[in-house]
Amino acid sequence: MADLVSQENGRGMTGYRLGGQDFLFNFTVSGLEHYQMQDIGPNVIQSLPIALTSGLSCRTKGWVGEQWREVETWFAPPGILLRVAGGSDFFIGPGGHEIVCVSSDRSDFQFNPRVIAGLDHEVLLGPALVLALALRGIWSLHSSAAMFGEKVIVFLGESGQGKSTLASYLSRNQGWCLVADDILPARMDSDGVSVLPHFPQLKLPMEAQPGPGLPEQLPLHKVVALTPAEPDAMPELQLLPPTLAIQVLLRHTAGTRMFPPEMLGEHLSFCSLAAGQVPVYRLTYPHRKDALPEIKELLENLC
Repeated sequence: MADLVSQENGRGMTGYRLGGQDFLFNFTVSGLEHYQMQDIGPNVIQSLPIALTSGLSCRTKGWVGEQWREVETWFAPPGILLRVAGGSDFFIGPGGHEIVCVSSDRSDFQFNPRVIAGLDHEVLLGPALVLALALRGIWSLHSSAAMFGEKVIVFLGESGQGKSTLASYLSRNQGWCLVADDILPARMDSDGVSVLPHFPQLKLPMEAQPGPGLPEQLPLHKVVALTPAEPDAMPELQLLPPTLAIQVLLRHTAGTRMFPPEMLGEHLSFCSLAAGQVPVYRLTYPHRKDALPEIKELLENLC
C-alpha cells in the first residue's frame, strides 16, 4: 500500500500539552481537559503528504486494553504509523508533533473532530504518546514517583512489585506528594535529568491526577528499583554500580520494543548518561504493610 493523503493546515486539530510538549490531534480526548491548549494558532500544522504504509518497522506484543495485543509500527514517510490489534491506526508525524487517528478502513484521516474512547484512548495514552515523546528525545519510564520536599524519587519495578502502593502510601504522609502512578516521561537537560509530570496516568481518575498540581518539569533526585523479598525480610537500600544502573533504566523504559535501531541507540545514550548523573538504588521490598513506615524512613534519610 502506498496511498497518499494530505493534511490541510489546522483543519479539525485540537492542541494538548502533555509531558511538557505541545501536540496536535485530529480528535479530542475525554478527561484531558486540564491539558488542552486553548489557542493553537492558525498555521501550526503544515500539509503532510503521507504514505500510509511503506514498510514494516517492528512487530511485537504489548499489554494494551487489559490484554496482550499485537503492536506494529510501519514506516510512513514522513512519519510512523502505529497499529494495535483491535484499535484504530495512529499516524505520528515527523518529530512526534502530530498524532492523527486514521479511519478503520485507512482510506482517509477523518478530520471531523471526534472523541477518542475505549481501546483507542488507551492506545493514544500508551504506545502512541510514548513513541511520539521518544521521537523528541523524551523517554517514558514505567514507574511510579513521589516527591519529598523538592526531591523526586522514581520507583522502578515489574508490574505487581508495589510501585503504585509505595508511591501512594508515601503521598499520604506529611512532606510527600505523588508525582506519577505508572508512566513518567524523563529527559536529559543541560542541568541533568528532569522528569515531566504533566502526563495523564491511565490508572487514576481525573480528580486524582497528580500532574496538574505540579510544575511542568522537576529535577530527578534518585531512582529506586524495587526487588521483591520474603515477607519476613528487612527493607534494605543498596547503591547500584553504573553498569547495573544502566540495565535498570533500559529495562524499565516503556515502549522500547517499538523503537527502530537509531532510536534504541539514542535511548541507550540517555540511560548511560542518566546513570552517571542520578544515583540508582535497589530497594529490597517485603510486601507487608508494617514495612512501609520503615521504608519511608529509609527514603527520607536518602533525601
